[in-house]
Amino acid sequence: MKVLRFLVTAAIFVLSGGCASSPPAVPQVAADKEMLIVSGGRFTMGRDQGEVNERPAHKVDVDTFALDRTEVSAGEFAAFLNVMGNESDRYFTPDEYATVVAVPGDVSGAVARFAARPGYERFPANNVSWNGADSYCRWLGKRLPTEAEWEKAARGTDKRLFPWGKHEPRESNAQFEQTWKEKRFGVMVPVDALPEGASPYGVLNMAGNVLEWVNDWYRQNCLDFCNPEGERNPSLILQLTGRDTEITQDADPAKDLPQKKSTQRSQTPPRNNPTGPEMGSFKVLRGGSWQDQLDEEMSTTRRVWLDPAQRLPYTGFRCAKGSSRQPADPPADKP
Repeated sequence: MKVLRFLVTAAIFVLSGGCASSPPAVPQVAADKEMLIVSGGRFTMGRDQGEVNERPAHKVDVDTFALDRTEVSAGEFAAFLNVMGNESDRYFTPDEYATVVAVPGDVSGAVARFAARPGYERFPANNVSWNGADSYCRWLGKRLPTEAEWEKAARGTDKRLFPWGKHEPRESNAQFEQTWKEKRFGVMVPVDALPEGASPYGVLNMAGNVLEWVNDWYRQNCLDFCNPEGERNPSLILQLTGRDTEITQDADPAKDLPQKKSTQRSQTPPRNNPTGPEMGSFKVLRGGSWQDQLDEEMSTTRRVWLDPAQRLPYTGFRCAKGSSRQPADPPADKP
C-alpha cells in the first residue's frame, strides 16, 4: 500500500452530541434500504502474508449482524443532510468531486438544501467524513460496522482474499484503476452494480468503488495508541487518559540489569466481538477504492487509516445493526 496517499496530520477529534426531544423523520429513500444477514461465529481475520497492519492472521468470533447490501448512495445521504444539515462541512464536503451537491437557498436567506448530483443518485456518497458516516447510521437507528464485522461480511469463513473468491480483481467484479482526469464521476459505479463481485453473503462493492469507514479506532500490532508508523504517542495517551507513560528504569533483582517498564500496557485485541481501541488518533477504512491500482489494495484484509474529520473523493460507507437471525454460513469458495 502506498501509505503516503493516506497519511494526514495526526489530530484528535472528540465527538460530542446532545439529545433531541424527538428524533427527526427518516425519508423512505433511506429507511427502506436492504440489509443482509451475516451469520455469527468464528472466522480468520487478517493474514500473515499481508502488510504489517494486516498481521497476524487470528481467529475472531462475532455475533450475527445485518449489513447494508450496498454502500450508502448520494440520494440517501442527501436525504440525511436535508434533515440534519452540514454545519461547517462537518459531515462532508460539497465540492466539485462530490456526488452530493448543495443547492443554494433563495434570496430570502433560506438554508441551502442538498441533492444528489443529477444523474448520480445511485452512485456512492463520497467526500464523507467518519463523523458524517457515523451520524448517518445513528440517524437510521443503525451504526457503522466494526472492523471484524466488515471483514467477516467481505471474507466469509474460507479465508478468501477477495470478496468474490481467490482470483484477481476484474472489471466485472470491482471498480478500480480509475483516473479522475479521464472519467470524472465515471470513476465510480452505482452502488448496486457489479453483482459478480458480491461477497459470500451477497454484499456488493466491498472491494473498489469507495473506501468504507468502520467504527474502530486504528491500531497496529496491538498498540492502543500509535501513529501510522506504529510508534506510541505518549502525549496523546496523557491527554486522553491521564496515564503517565514515561519509561522508567527499574533494577532487575535477578539480573542486576536495567529493565524498561511502562505504565501503558499493550493489549491483545479481544477475540469475541472486537471493537478496537477505546480511543485513538485515526479511524479505519476498509475495502479499496476506485483509484487503487494494485490487486492487494482490493483485498479483504487491507486496512487504511484517516483522521475522522478527513474526507476525500473516495471515502464512503455502509451501515450495520445487530440481528437475532442465524442463517447458515455460505459455501466455501471453490479452488
